[in-house]
Amino acid sequence: MRRRLVLGSLFGAFVLLSAACGGGGDAPTTAEYEQAVVAAVERTDFAFNRVSRAESVDEAIKRMGEASVAIGAAAEDLAEIGAPPEFEQDNEKLVKALEDLGNDIGLTGEQLEDPAFRDAFIRDNRGFSFESWDQANLALGGLLGAGLQVKTLKRQLVQ
Repeated sequence: MRRRLVLGSLFGAFVLLSAACGGGGDAPTTAEYEQAVVAAVERTDFAFNRVSRAESVDEAIKRMGEASVAIGAAAEDLAEIGAPPEFEQDNEKLVKALEDLGNDIGLTGEQLEDPAFRDAFIRDNRGFSFESWDQANLALGGLLGAGLQVKTLKRQLVQ
């Protein structure tokens, strides 16, 4: 798992470096943008997968904080790279949704630190459901509909 995180981070850095060297502020090509979106989705899926595989509530809380940072960084990278003009609106929606998703998972982890909330969550848990998750997938669906070869975020099942 650690290797995938490192490879995903290196890939994200490569995409950023490639975009930065490609023309100083110019919009990325469609292929460069597609690669950046794929990297952001993979980083987000990886972060949520780690949360779903936690073996205790305390470990899940810790991983939720880590996921918050990773998803926020993925959003920041997409915002920094930018998008070709035809994808700017979808990119803005995706960046906002990923920022919100990172915040949502982080704040949920913080709430789980409260024993009363934790007990209620464990007792009544049917899984996480974030509006920001749906918004990210709607933005990704728009990119798919426009012809980009990207995937939507995967549902993660608690192991």
